[in-house]
Amino acid sequence: MRRDLLGKCSTIMWLTFWILYSFLILASGVYGSVFVAHSHWEYVIWIPPFDEIRSFQFWLDIIVNVALYAPFAFLFLQYRDSNARSALVTAMLVGLLLSCTVELYQVYSHNRRPSPLDIVCNLSGTIIGTFLWEAWRRRARHTAQPKAPAIPIP
Repeated sequence: MRRDLLGKCSTIMWLTFWILYSFLILASGVYGSVFVAHSHWEYVIWIPPFDEIRSFQFWLDIIVNVALYAPFAFLFLQYRDSNARSALVTAMLVGLLLSCTVELYQVYSHNRRPSPLDIVCNLSGTIIGTFLWEAWRRRARHTAQPKAPAIPIP
């Protein structure tokens, strides 16, 4: 009974962390933008210009986008507490949906520049987060198992 209660509290805790982190991602994607009732598809950067690719800000943006979504996937999978492939795929799809939502919002903003590269980086971060979670889970499971004594006890 007590173990079941602890499991439920842990699930609620991880769900709360995941929801709060999701709001952090949403806030970072829409902060400072001015939403308007018409789209700006002409502002979408489909292919980054060469001058921009050579800039430090471009590569920093890629690193930040990848790093932002790795904890998102990790927290989601910790909340789901399942090793099933469906949980991993669901984490990736939810990360993709959140990323597309933020970028679509930026299409309707005057001072933000949406980019498909951001979606690719965010999805990459989500995938990295699932790999990190799998490695962490495997290690936690391995260290939690009691070791057999070196000398068999009769």
